[in-house]
Order: sequence, then C-alpha cells, then structure tokens
Amino acid sequence: MKAYARAVVVGGGVVGCSVLYHLTQKGWSDVVLCERNELTAGSTWHAIGHVILYTLNDTISRLNQYGVDLYKQLEHKTGQNPGFHVCGNLRLATHPDRLNEFKRYLSVARAAGVRVEMLGPDEIREIWPLMQTDGVLAGVYNPEDGHISPADLTQALAAGARHGGAQICRQTEVTALQQRPGGGWLVKTNQGEIICEHVISCSGNHTRQTLALVGLDAQSVPVRHQFIVTGDIPALVERRAAGLPELPVMRDPEGSFYVRQEGFGLAMGCYEEKGTTVFVDEVPPDFSFQLFPDDLDPLLPYLEKAAQRVPDLEIAGIKNVVNGPMPYTPDDMPTVGPAYGLRNFWLAEGNPFGITLAGGIGWQMAEWIVEGEPGIDMWPCDSRRYGKFATRKYSALKTEEAYEHTYLLPKPEEELPAGRPLKTSPIHDLLAARGAVFGAVYGWERPNWFAPDGVEPRDNCSFRRPNYFNHVGEECRRARSGAGIADVSHAARFLVSGFGAAQMLEGILCTRLPEEGRTAAGYALTAEGMVRSEFSVMHEAADRFLLISAAAAERYDLDLLLKNLPGDASVRLDNLTGSEAALTVSGPKARELLSRVTESDLSEKAFPPGTVQNITAGLAPARAVRLALSDWCIHSRSEYLRHIFLALEEAGKNRQTTLYGARAENSLRLEKAIPGWGSDLIRSFSACAAGLQGIIDFSRTSFRGRQALLDELERGVRHRLVCLEVFGNDDFDARGAEPIRVKGGKVVGRTTSGGYGHCTARSLAMGYVDAGHADAKLEIFLMGDWYKAKEVEHG
Repeated sequence: MKAYARAVVVGGGVVGCSVLYHLTQKGWSDVVLCERNELTAGSTWHAIGHVILYTLNDTISRLNQYGVDLYKQLEHKTGQNPGFHVCGNLRLATHPDRLNEFKRYLSVARAAGVRVEMLGPDEIREIWPLMQTDGVLAGVYNPEDGHISPADLTQALAAGARHGGAQICRQTEVTALQQRPGGGWLVKTNQGEIICEHVISCSGNHTRQTLALVGLDAQSVPVRHQFIVTGDIPALVERRAAGLPELPVMRDPEGSFYVRQEGFGLAMGCYEEKGTTVFVDEVPPDFSFQLFPDDLDPLLPYLEKAAQRVPDLEIAGIKNVVNGPMPYTPDDMPTVGPAYGLRNFWLAEGNPFGITLAGGIGWQMAEWIVEGEPGIDMWPCDSRRYGKFATRKYSALKTEEAYEHTYLLPKPEEELPAGRPLKTSPIHDLLAARGAVFGAVYGWERPNWFAPDGVEPRDNCSFRRPNYFNHVGEECRRARSGAGIADVSHAARFLVSGFGAAQMLEGILCTRLPEEGRTAAGYALTAEGMVRSEFSVMHEAADRFLLISAAAAERYDLDLLLKNLPGDASVRLDNLTGSEAALTVSGPKARELLSRVTESDLSEKAFPPGTVQNITAGLAPARAVRLALSDWCIHSRSEYLRHIFLALEEAGKNRQTTLYGARAENSLRLEKAIPGWGSDLIRSFSACAAGLQGIIDFSRTSFRGRQALLDELERGVRHRLVCLEVFGNDDFDARGAEPIRVKGGKVVGRTTSGGYGHCTARSLAMGYVDAGHADAKLEIFLMGDWYKAKEVEHG
C-alpha cells in the first residue's frame, strides 16, 4: 500500500469505484481505494441493478443521463463488460393523477435531453405482451435505460481506475482519520497508514462508522429491501427462441411493485407500506456478502397485485429471495459534496437511486474535487443541506418515510409529516390558532398559507391548481393593498465581528459592503462566477455585520464562512439562528402599522430604504430594517417576538392587516421578477446571466469568480434570466425545469421557477434563455404541450 496519495476513497462499492475511476479520468493517477472486505461486499452485490432515467428532479435527471451514456461505453473504455441490458423502462399510469405526474416528467426529460415516449395501452401490449393492461391509462417509456449487473459494473469501473494508475486495497479497513495541519489527512488502516490530500467517504451502509471517525453525523440509514426471482417461464423461453427482445423493466406505481425479465424468469420487488431501517447504530463487523432471512409475508400482498398484472407470476415458482440493506436518506436524495467544517473531506453517501446514480455521482465528485466546483448544480444533493437537527433517530424516521413514498404519487409542494414539528418559532402556537398550514424547511415549521375561518387547514397538493390556490391569492392581494405580516424566524443568521470582519467579507462577497447603519444584498460566487450564496448584509456597527440567508442554507453558508475565517483572532463568527427571530411587515400600510407600535421616526427622511436602526417595538428592543419602499423587517431576540407580534396584531385590528405565508411570498416575488436563491440563482448559470453585474464591485480584485465574469463580459454573456408570462394554461403553472423554445423551433432555454401572480392575474415563469433569443416569440412545454410565453416587466 502506498504511503502517500493524492486522494483516498473509503469504500469499494459501485459508488466508491466510480469516484476512483472518474478521478483517474481527470488525470489523478495517484489515488487509492480502501475496502474493508472485497469489492461489492456491501449493498452493491445484492442490488437489483436497475438503471432508471425517470425522475422529476432536474439534477438527478442529468446525473442519470450521464450514467446511462457511460455504461454504454464502459466496455470500450475499460475492456470489461458491465453487463448493461438496454431493454428500456416502462412506468404505468392507472390513476388520473399519475397522468399529471407523467406530463410533468415529459417537461423535465425534454429539458435534460432525455429520450421519452408516452404510450397508450395498445402500444404497451406490443412491448410487454405478458401484461394484462386492464385499468392502464398510459405509460411512460424510456428506451435507453434498463438494468445492469452491479458486480460487473463495479469491476469494470475498478479496471478502468487501475488502468489510470489507481491502487485498490482490499481487506483494508480504515480505522482512524486525522486532519493534518496543512489541510491533508492521515488515514490509518489495518494494513498501514497513508498520507493524502483528500478523503472521499463512499462507505454505503457503513457511513455512520466512517463519519464518526471525523465527528460528523450520518443522515444515510440502511433500509431493508426485498425482491424475488422466479423460475423459468415458458413464454419467456419462447420469446428468446423467436429472437424477440428482452422485456422492458416495468413499474406499476399504484401497485407499488416492479417486474423485470431475469434470464428466462422474472424479478419482482416492491416498496412496502412500512419501511424498516436497519443498522441504525452500526453494521455488525462480520456483515459482508450477507442477506437477511427471507421474509415473504410483507411481500405477498404486492406479489398478488403483480400476479394480476402479470399472470405468469402465478405459475412460476420462487427460485431466489434477496432481502438486504440499501442506504437511503431522509429526503430520498444522495448526500454528496464537501463535508461540513472539514477541509478536503468529501461525502458520496446515501444513494437511494442505487446503481443508476453511481456513474453520475462519480462524475460530479471528480469535477468537484479536481476543478473545485461541480459541473452542474448539485445543491439538491449537497450533504450540507442537513444540520444538527438531523439526528440519527430523526434521520431513521424520515428515511423510512422516504422509502414508503418511493412509488406513492408525488405531489408538488407536498409536506410529509414524519419527524414534525421539530423546530418552531416563538409564535408557532399563535400562528396555528390563526389557521396556519405549516411546511418544513431545515427542520423549521414555516407557515405556507393561512386557512380562513371555516376552511380546513390542510394541503391538498396537485400538479394542477391546489386547494389553497384562492386562499394564497387572497393573502397576496390583502398584503399588497394593506399591510401583511409574515414570520421569517426560520432564516439563517450569522454575526461576523472583529477588526478583520470587513476584510474577510470583501474576500467572500462580490458586492460592496453596506455603510454602517445600512443593509444591502451580498453574493458569494464560485470560481466560475456562478452564484453560490445569497445574503442580506446588515452593517450594524463599525466591526459588526449580520448576514441573513435562506433557512435551508444554514449549514451550507456557515461552512463557507467557517472555511474563510482568518487564522488569527481578527474575526469572530457567531451563529444566531434560532436565538434571534424576525417578522416582515410589507405593503402600502406597513409604515402606518409599525408607527402604532413604536415611537421612532419612520418617515422617509428619517428612515429611508436600506436603513437599519434600533427601535422599541411595543415594550421590546428590536432592530428595524427598511428593505424597500414598502417592505420592513423587525428583528429581535427570540424571547421578544411574541410580544412584538401581539402588539402588531392589536395595532392592525380593523386596518386591512393580514397574515401571509411562504406561498404568497413566492407569488409576490415572481410578480416583482426577483430571482430566488436555489431556484433561479443556481450554479448552472453565471451571476452576469442572472443580471447581477450592475451590483458587482469589479474594482475589487479579491473576490472569487471575478476573472471568470470579466472573461464572460468580454466574450458576451451567453444566457439571460427572464420573467415570462405564460398564456393558455388555465389550471396549472410552470414549476421549473421546463424547456423553453422559439415558437415552433429549437429549445433555447429552461425555466427555473414558476407560479401564479395573484395580484397581476398572470401565470409566470422565470428561466434562462440563450441571449440571442431573449426577445423572440417563445413557448414553454407544460403538462405535455407547448404554451405561448412572453417576457414581462415586474408588476
């Protein structure tokens, strides 16, 4: 075993070998993989091996497409056949709402360049003649995917990595990981020690043990998954003799099962109503190449449904039962990228999509490690989307919920109940009493909308206009005509102080710092000039800056600040999230409402936009921020929020005051054409494409991404963020990841967010289009058809 390496990969499953392979493809030959047993000894060896393009997430769609393309070429690249059966994938719709899901998927697939067809029952029978199509309304067919041999794929990736100079050390257990003063790592194993620059954890079911070595919690938890393989079926023997192609992998989501051809038999598995986590504490040391005992009772109801759909299952005996652990996560997305608070430590863990995503994860991890940034927007998978709230018990509970929802009908904006409520603001009970319907973000309970008297405070989400549509509209109209109050206590808050604070922030942000007593937007960029983070920056005092960012980005942004702290004591960083709270007060009557609870002068002259001042709100000390012409934010310590809210509520009685939630806030944002972080401001498009160049301080040379933006401006910005009105879509709106084309012509962009502008009565979408086509006649692909779209100014 080498004593020194550029990178050490921990774990020899398909993901670990994919990361190793892709590092060598980027030119890193001095890399090592340590596997505690043999390659594929964990979940990889018993995985079903499906390669699936179908997903409603744009990032996952791009990772999936890369994986499919790679697996087709892998034998040529490595000399080893990965056993990829490109037989296609067929997903059935037997419920009308499932058709809406499929229509939504068509948009995501087109935007990502994925081949897909919508088939009717007759066409389905042609490609799956063993199936009974009673009750089948339609099917989505991806002809490019199918299934692959997990062990063969792993060995092919390993062979390619070895050809690139990598060393694979089997029977080599990592026993300790120590950060070195220079940022590198000492990796201790039962076979010796390795000094390296980077460590990548790809340990699958063993994630908790690996991350515990560096003091991190693991959100990935194994779940028990079971499938059967039947004996030979005469009809399949006859098909092979006739030279007919292999049947596509078939999924019946309403039946919660899948069936695929396995030799002359069928493999059938399901996602049970009750998920069962295993190894929550740790994996037994001797659990390698092992399965759990057969447990067919939970499988029988799904097998009965599958036999009704595929009658040949009734005559085929069960040849094998596979019952093993598969790593899942609380939100059914992998956890990848830089580890929180650690330099040069990386995660590629918790891969619920199994074999499918292995290629794409390896591709983007290598980009991230070698180039410093991923090549596509990886925020949905970023491991720093979790914080301390995601304890092991919480993660296990949410992981079981995610597993149970694998085939359940997904609903846009659906809020799942497990593990809630967890974090609440000081006025949570008051808001609930006033009809708040809550959602969860980063463990926080956040009001999404408010049910009026006589209306059940409950979501009924849909791919079309949901039950809360009109109620959200009323919140928007009342807030825009009077005064609206929203609880925004869930936002992340960081205090950066000390004589070196300004210098540190100038090295992170591309925008000018506000003067003392003022507030301004601040953006942190990637080296390529993409928007990484968005902050509201308040310059409280000479050496004190309060930074506020999205709730979901708390650990993500805290990690950025931590890793940029100078080595001396010139800067102090405090996380004030939760210890401070806030209310926004907006609308034309906002100043009048605030004036009733404070003696401070709120006049235009005394308190212009962009100003931060300390006030007394009711009896409580607070900080007031004038955000815009009619938008204010009142910050206080958490213990004062209840008093301030009640004072505002009393002052607003009979004065056209309303409470509004996050969904109304999004509608009002779209009407003002304000790009949202995480949806419109993403790593796929530059800050210049987002229209931010006017507030970027190019006179400073210290901020990250400056040269990339200057180069882009010199050669011409390729894309432009636009706000579009969509016509003809009477009961649904854009949601993001839909393709945009020139009318009747080629695709020139894609949407990033969308919704309905209730005050302007417009269906709106934001998205990026090729700069040369921004003013053309455009169309957006929504719910299976193209709709006219026109750029609009904000309302």
